[in-house]
Amino acid sequence: MKNVINYYYNLYPENIFQIAQGHYFYIKNIKYMFIKYDKDIDKINEIYNMHLEILNNNLYIHHIILNIDGKPLTIIENIPYILMKVIYHEGQVTLEHILSFQNKIIEKSIYNPGKLWEIKNDYLEYQISMLGKNHPLIKESFSYFIGLGETAISIVNNLPKIPIDKVYAHKRITSNYTIFDLYNPLNIIIDSKIRDISEYFKQNFFNDKNIEQELCFYLNNIKLNNEEYVMFFARMLYPTYYFDIYEEIITDREKEEKLLKILDKVNDYENILKQIYRQIKNLPTIDWLE
Repeated sequence: MKNVINYYYNLYPENIFQIAQGHYFYIKNIKYMFIKYDKDIDKINEIYNMHLEILNNNLYIHHIILNIDGKPLTIIENIPYILMKVIYHEGQVTLEHILSFQNKIIEKSIYNPGKLWEIKNDYLEYQISMLGKNHPLIKESFSYFIGLGETAISIVNNLPKIPIDKVYAHKRITSNYTIFDLYNPLNIIIDSKIRDISEYFKQNFFNDKNIEQELCFYLNNIKLNNEEYVMFFARMLYPTYYFDIYEEIITDREKEEKLLKILDKVNDYENILKQIYRQIKNLPTIDWLE
């Protein structure tokens, strides 16, 4: 691997260390990650250009290093790799990290994920009709979670179509998200600041972390407009945590028993939703949360 780094990047580390996703090394106390690129190859130029745009906005993220051919990807034994100069990498992501990351407004535009959620729900309902018979836990629980999704869709579809703030966000904040992941340009998209926060709370809750103190702080101290408060509730209602695992199970990448952790916490999560529902004004009446 040293020869690869030497040849393609004109970099000469003394030691290179192997990890699951690739390799890392240090030069002058600066960490570099040479990792496998598992995204859509056709989108690499779009990702690279957004990464430059973020840097030009004076925001800190890992730097993508071009190879000697001026390309972001280097193909080694038919596997695409990408080299990044790492700015932060230690520790787990906290609420403070997310709030700090999204403090710059990039644009204002109409934001309504309802249509995308509708398409996803329709696809999942079709999928379970074809494949669900072999997954009794999914068959037993699916209607409840698809119902949560439909309620969330109804809420966002009734919001006024007005431009709201967009920030740099992430495809999916998970409970094991690290500082490296947060500043990784491969994970970044443009979306409402509500996206990352809601996923952070949901993922942490279903991974046995107490979110009530941070949730209380967020609702009482972070200034949102009315549409953003409503959207926050809708995103907390929409069960991405269930659908993500569902898709892993239905495609045989995970065992169905992984759902039990979520199903055991349904009532506790409903209590969290009730707390948010009581605190946010101008929400439509939802009988089971009254």
